[in-house]
Order: sequence, then C-alpha cells, then structure tokens
Amino acid sequence: MWIRKHRLLAEAMVVFALICFTAPGFAADPFAGRILPTKKVTFFSDGQKVAQYTAEAPLPWDTLVKCEGKTGVRLNDMLLVFEDGSSFTISRTEIGKELNIKSGTAYFAFAALPEGLTFVTPQGFVVPEIMVLNASTENQVLKGYVKVDKSASEVGVLEGGKLMVRTADGKHTINTGQRIILAAAGPMPGGDGKKGGPLFSTGQIIGLAAFAAAIVTGFAIWSRDRNDDGEDASKFNPPS
Repeated sequence: MWIRKHRLLAEAMVVFALICFTAPGFAADPFAGRILPTKKVTFFSDGQKVAQYTAEAPLPWDTLVKCEGKTGVRLNDMLLVFEDGSSFTISRTEIGKELNIKSGTAYFAFAALPEGLTFVTPQGFVVPEIMVLNASTENQVLKGYVKVDKSASEVGVLEGGKLMVRTADGKHTINTGQRIILAAAGPMPGGDGKKGGPLFSTGQIIGLAAFAAAIVTGFAIWSRDRNDDGEDASKFNPPS
C-alpha cells in the first residue's frame, strides 16, 4: 500500500529525471547547477540576501537557498525537487558534493550514484556508498527523499532499487519502501507504511506529480531558449 501511494510520484520523477539528465548545458564553476522555482527562491551569502529569482537561474555553490513554492534543481549527476518552505546549500568537498538540507523535504533521482555525495541534516549525515537498481526498473533511475523536521530527519527510497548508506552510527541498507530516521539518539530503521506510517497523502502525491510535469516543461523551454539564443535565461550577479 505504501509503495502504491508513491507510484505516481515515482513515475513523474522518472520523466523529470530523463529530461534533466539528457538536457545540454550542465553547470561549471562557480555554479553547482541550475534552479527552477515555481514561485520564488532567495539566495543568501554570509547572512545577507544576495539574489532572488522567480524563473530559471544558475545556482552558485555555498549559497543558502530558501524556497517559496516547489523548486527543481538540476546538477550534473542528479536531480532534486524541493518542497515549499525548504532551505538548503550545496557545497563542494574534496571528494564530491555535500547537500545540506536545513529544513523541508528534498526528492532526489539519479541513474548512477554521484561520486562523493553526502546528505547533511541537523541530526547528522548520510553518505550513500552503494546503489543497486532493480533489474526490472524502467529507465534505470533510483528515486528517494531526505526529509528534515525539528526533532528528526529521515532518508528513504521510493522506487528503483536500494541504497547502502553510512551514518555516524554505522552502515545501513535502505530498500525500496523503507527509510532510516536520524534522531538525537542516532539513526534507527524505519519501515513500510505499516511500521513507519505513510509519508504523504494521496492528494500530496498527485500534487507532486503535477509539479514534476511543470518542471519538465520548464526545463524543456529553457533548453530550447538556450539553444536558440546561446545565452542563459537569467544571470546571477554576486554582491560587489
């Protein structure tokens, strides 16, 4: 039952991921990727507001992003969709990248495990070390999420396979339909809908699918405009 409720979201994420993974123009320094808000995103650096966008824009490294409305982010090796009210930063490390989720929920999708990826939450870190795709997975994409609350955070796999991850407490395997919960006392295994409770209502899943479809259209338009004009749709102007 838990898996059925998330199937619509997972199918939409597959389409979203395919568009983003095959679109041209992946980011280079000083940008981590591209961001596409449905309403508005605000960038902060050293506690100061430095930019605000209501349309597709480049996403700088090490910049706090606050989302008003659902927001899509395309990196060179993964796709992210953030819920309304989420805030996050994406930073480079010596071995890869760090996604630090301050609040809210981030959905992720990737066809291959990004090298050196670390999810950071207020309750601790999660390092994906091995990804195993289901043999029957259409388009070979794994979908999951990271959710941050005040008292606990969780990482789960929605569809496509399983993740072997490392936390401060040791190594864990997250199968499709399962999650681990990071609390002050350390990680503990979650479960399916019966054990851990359903994560989203049917209405929320339908809304997420509609959002994913809108993001697909937005990135497709951006790719067309970029090819036609040879320029980005918007520019990031760092503070002087």
